[in-house]
Amino acid sequence: MEELQAGRSLELTFELLQGAIDIHVHPGPHLFSSPRRVDPFEAAQQAKDAGMQAIVLLDVFEMSNGTAWLVNKVVKDFKTFGGLILNTVYGGMNPRAVRTALYYGDGAKYISFGAHSTYYQAAKEGRMVDG
Repeated sequence: MEELQAGRSLELTFELLQGAIDIHVHPGPHLFSSPRRVDPFEAAQQAKDAGMQAIVLLDVFEMSNGTAWLVNKVVKDFKTFGGLILNTVYGGMNPRAVRTALYYGDGAKYISFGAHSTYYQAAKEGRMVDG
């Protein structure tokens, strides 16, 4: 067991991970300005190795349920879920994108309103806002 300073340990942390599900994982790929540390396959394998039972992938630029389907083919005895975030790359509130996501790959397990491409977020990040 890895020891931390002042006699602290990660024992409880590792214990709490057993059977856990991380419902908010943003693996790569991503923008060059905001790189990710691991790809979806690595994220799933690391979570499995830690004793977790599942992760939920989020991607602000594409449906993650297709990626989750691929990860489930490679990382056995572990579940990876995905879904859709309705950012501007999907036209914002887009019923057709939602219907497609529900049947793509293993099917979307979540549908989320957009955040990364909202006027508020773009303004906070100092990005060009086109309406």
